[in-house]
Amino acid sequence: MIKKLRIRITAVIMAGLTLLIAAVVIGIYIFMQRSETEETDKAVDSALSAVTREEMEKRGDDKKPEPPEDDDPSKRSPSANNRQPAKRQASRNWISVLLSSDGTVKEIAYSSSYNKPDNEDEIGEAAESIAAQNSENGYIRLSDVSYRYFIKKSGGRTRVIFIDRTNQTETMGRLLIVLIFVGIGALVILFPISVLVSGWIVRPISRAWSSQKEFFANASHELKTPLTVISANIDVITSEPDKTVAEEEKWFEYVRSETGKMSKLINQMLYLSKDDREETKLLMSEFNVSEAIEGVCLATEALAFEKGHNLVTEIGSDISCTGDKEMIERLANILIDNAIRHSADGGEIKVELHRKKNKNILAVSNKGEYIPPEELSRLFDRFYRTDKSRTSSTGGFGLGLSIAKAIADKHKGTLTAASSPDGLTTFTFTWRD
Repeated sequence: MIKKLRIRITAVIMAGLTLLIAAVVIGIYIFMQRSETEETDKAVDSALSAVTREEMEKRGDDKKPEPPEDDDPSKRSPSANNRQPAKRQASRNWISVLLSSDGTVKEIAYSSSYNKPDNEDEIGEAAESIAAQNSENGYIRLSDVSYRYFIKKSGGRTRVIFIDRTNQTETMGRLLIVLIFVGIGALVILFPISVLVSGWIVRPISRAWSSQKEFFANASHELKTPLTVISANIDVITSEPDKTVAEEEKWFEYVRSETGKMSKLINQMLYLSKDDREETKLLMSEFNVSEAIEGVCLATEALAFEKGHNLVTEIGSDISCTGDKEMIERLANILIDNAIRHSADGGEIKVELHRKKNKNILAVSNKGEYIPPEELSRLFDRFYRTDKSRTSSTGGFGLGLSIAKAIADKHKGTLTAASSPDGLTTFTFTWRD
């Protein structure tokens, strides 16, 4: 399932990147195409201006009187000698074909004598054909040369202007090929990155999925044991129906004990389920946390004594805090109960509460087995127990510390565990007011 999800996420990422890169490539190409079109329009204006200027110059030359023969050039002013006719250089090669009123070619002009083509007759025929079609502009290819043509009509005359766009067409083609290869290269480079990103995305999902499977497996195991015991005891009871309840009291006690364990387990699972759905609401109030922790210690002192342990307390006086009193008492009870269950015979259990600056610190420590760092990080996982055999001798279901961690998180505090090589294990709950 996780593998399929990762493949789907990778596919979605690559599809999104492909669309994005395609949009960028198309956008750049369209932008360059528009720039080429604008440049062509400017070339048309330049061609019209040049043709009009030349016609005006020709008409002016026809009417201009010849200069006197005795005009001595040496007597002219320097400015007159340096004055040259202003000619605007065309940025693009163009051909202008002037048609007469009957649609035949009257005159063909060029942007310069250097771009005069060999196929002048073909250009004239193309101009006549274009004028007959009465199209304003378009594209045509003559002798392997690409042109864009425009028709300008004025004064009963028709002029067809051809703009050479061969270089621009080849440039745009090369640009498109380069953009496509760049896009493909970007996708090839981004593919392993998208695979890594998809792995990063599914990592918490994978952990949650693994935790869920482990949760169901452990919950099934924990429920299976008491159910098996209850079923066995009921079989014993029903095998001798003539016996009284008093005579079967031992078996009933076993049933009652296992039922209590199941009830406790289900309540813990319900609490964690509500916490996951964020349905657990804290009843925040200001209270004397010193008195609350002392009360928890008094309630568990008898249990510690029964197990052969000595409960020692170092609780600061009159420490107040804001929080859910019942939840903090439950957290303290879980930590102390956990210390009692995992202390060495005759060991000392120490409960400390003090205030440092604006932080309240509750620490519960006991002497037992050394817990390696790789197991310390998993102590707060649900159903996790350092006792791999999961025997009833150690008690608990592995949910208590998970609940304590959830309570600490609800109070925006931290719950940490530390273990030294000599077997001293300390759980520390730190929270602010």
